[in-house]
Parts: sequence; C-alpha cells; structure tokens
Amino acid sequence: MEKIGKQVDRVTNEANQLRTELWTDYTVFTWQWWLLLSICIIFAFIFFRFTKKEKMLQAVAYFGVIFILNKYLDDFATAFDMYDYRMQLEPYVATMMPANLFAIPVSLSYIYQRFVTWKSFIVATLVFAAGVSYIALPLMEKADIYLKKGWSSHYSLLSLLVISIIAKLLIDKAKKVSTH
Repeated sequence: MEKIGKQVDRVTNEANQLRTELWTDYTVFTWQWWLLLSICIIFAFIFFRFTKKEKMLQAVAYFGVIFILNKYLDDFATAFDMYDYRMQLEPYVATMMPANLFAIPVSLSYIYQRFVTWKSFIVATLVFAAGVSYIALPLMEKADIYLKKGWSSHYSLLSLLVISIIAKLLIDKAKKVSTH
C-alpha cells in the first residue's frame, strides 16, 4: 500500500506542476481568464442584488445544496475524464469554479425564489439548463475553455434538472419542518 501511495503522491505532484505551468504560461491574464473572473464578479453582484432579503436564508441554503451537488458531479466527471477545463481561474482546483460556485448556483437560486410552483420551476429550470447545455458549453468549447470528451450536452441538461429538483425538495422540506 505504501508503494502505491508514493506513486499516487508522485503523480499528483507532477499533475500539480503541469497545472501550474499550463496556468502561468497559457491561462492567467488571457481574455478567457478575464472572462472567467468577470463571470464571478457579475454573478456575485447578481446574487446579492436580486436575492430578496426575506428569502436570503433559503436562497443561501438552496445555493449551498446546488453548489455541493454540482461540484461533486463536476469532480466525478473530470476525474473520469469525461471533460476537462483548459482555462481555469486558478490552477489547483480542477473544476470550473466560475460556473460551479457562481453562475449555476446563483441562476438556479434565482429560479428557486422566483418560480414557486413546481410547474413554473421545472419550466424555468429546463430553459436555463438548455441554455447552459446547448449554448454556454459549446461557446466555452469554441473559446478553448472547455474540452468535451465522453460527456454530452444532454447529460448537462439532465444533471442540472436533477440537482435542481433535489435541492428544491430538500429546501422545501426543511422550510416545512422549521415552520412546524
């Protein structure tokens, strides 16, 4: 076990060195990097500007659930080489933080607040998920930020819909429990 552990450590260190080299030589301060940074700033502003004060706690809870589920899925998909991010905001986290921590949770939190009935929530989530899956991801591919391997836009659509529904079920249940 120790021998394999040392091999894993060696490969991890090599991967970190390569990520750092890729980031410092080809990513940082490129127009793609500035775009990713801008996405973070814009969506942070949107979240705090458009989240209703009286719903802030449930919006933050929903945001958190979406972040955890989406980041876990993203970690899984990148670990199994289904896609890769060639451009990163920072070099050490292999997931797309501008999307996973900002754009997707903020957008889905807004949908959760704004569309309270299940029907309107599902329709709004489907429209958002389709936009991410069939417009944003192909644009990220063209911009050399995202590299699709064994992943499909259909998987993105389905996963965004499923994590949104799971988060809504959890937060709605927590609201009911806390009011009784």
